[in-house]
Formats: sequence, C-alpha cells, structure tokens
Amino acid sequence: MPATNLTADLYFVSALRAGADRSRTRLLPLADLKEPLAPHGRFAQRMLLALQSLGYIEPELSLSWADDWLDSRDWLSHGFENVSWRILRSAGASNEALHVWGDELDTSPGALRTWAAVWQDLALAEVAEYARCSLADTGFNPNWATDAAESLQAGLTKFSVHQIMYLVHIALRSLALEQRRLLPRGGKPGHAFSAAIRNYVRRASTEGWVIRAPSHPLDLPRSAITVIFAEMVTGLGDRYYTERPSLDALTRSVASRQTQH
Repeated sequence: MPATNLTADLYFVSALRAGADRSRTRLLPLADLKEPLAPHGRFAQRMLLALQSLGYIEPELSLSWADDWLDSRDWLSHGFENVSWRILRSAGASNEALHVWGDELDTSPGALRTWAAVWQDLALAEVAEYARCSLADTGFNPNWATDAAESLQAGLTKFSVHQIMYLVHIALRSLALEQRRLLPRGGKPGHAFSAAIRNYVRRASTEGWVIRAPSHPLDLPRSAITVIFAEMVTGLGDRYYTERPSLDALTRSVASRQTQH
C-alpha cells in the first residue's frame, strides 16, 4: 500500500470520528465538529483539502458558492469552517487498513517511516498551537508562532512535545522581561520570540537539562487525529507527548508494545 494512502486513511478515519453525521454520508463543517479534528484549524483544513484531492470527500456547496469556486473567486470569504463535505469512500476500508498497519508495524519498515513522519508533522502542529495560544494569553501577537516554526521544528529533533512546550513557556517569560526593558530600535518581536526558543533549545541540549515536562495543557484538548494516531495506530499513548518524535522512538515504542503482548 503506498505511503500516501496510509496518511490519507489516518486523515479520513480521524475526520469521521470528529465530524461524520449519523448516516456517515456527510462530514459536518469544522465549526460544528464534535471534537477538534487536528491540533489547530490550519492543519484540519489541510487534512480536508488533501482528502478532497484524493477523492475521499467532496464539498457540499450552494450554487452561488460553487460559482465562486469555479470562477476562482475568494470562496474563503464564505468561511471555510462552514463548508460541509459529502463522503465518497467507505469508512470500513480505511478503518481496516489502519488496524492492519497497527498490527504489522514491527514487520513493516515502510509503515514505520510513514508514521514517524506523521508524528513529526503532528508534533510541530501541537507545539505551534501551544505557542500561538500562549502568545495570545500573555498579550503578544499569536502570529509570532508562525515566525518561530523553524525554531520549533529544530527543537523537536532533540526534545518531546511537552519539553518544547516548557521551553516555549520560559522563552515567553524571557521575552516579557525584554519587553519591559524595551526592544532595541528596529528590533522585531516575532524574531525575538523565535530567537529565544532557539536559545533555550540550544542551552537545554548542550547543558544537558533534565526537563520534567508538565502534563498536557487542559486548554488544548486532544484532537481526533492525535487520539487515533497515538492509541489506535501506533500504541504510543502518552509517549506521543513525552518522547522525541522520531523513527527510533517509534521503533522502541512498537517493540515495547510487542513484548507486553
């Protein structure tokens, strides 16, 4: 099975969990989901558009909305979160595929590599959303989280999701102190936030910090794709948050699960 189908099946089953109606013929709009589909809204939109491009779903649009799409006008002005989707694929096929790959992870290097890449992608979305919410809560511009994406991604090559969340916390505290002393003329606060994260990641790595990361923030609910990936597919459980997202960590987790059975 091609790797792209593995990811698509994960996206599809997650979308069904979060937003399928009782008949399982439609996906509810993002604004009406039973639970978050992904760590943040942009990731959820990416999932739906990917599923559309692969023929798993198609948008349900009024005639006027469809005309806007066909004429390449700004259909986003209607509100992406208000678009519902018609389901075109059998849910059973995707569910079965995920169960098969979950059972065969220890014997399928290709699947392991695919799921490691998905883990890294999801982990970046988790810490980016945490950074965005933390910036907003402390009165900073939440869009600075986008400027810090490369720093967050680099940090995840060394630390877990929860550990990076802690480093984001102390980077924000440092930035707040700097703000009190005023930034130098021409300084860009968004860049300062990204630089602070890089600095703490470097220090934590070179100085061998032991970061006992806090539990998952209560104001960041687990998304449908997180639950399915961590519990149903990989068996990572809490390791999804507490292990560095990598092929090695996933391999160890799968091996541990196999010995327990």
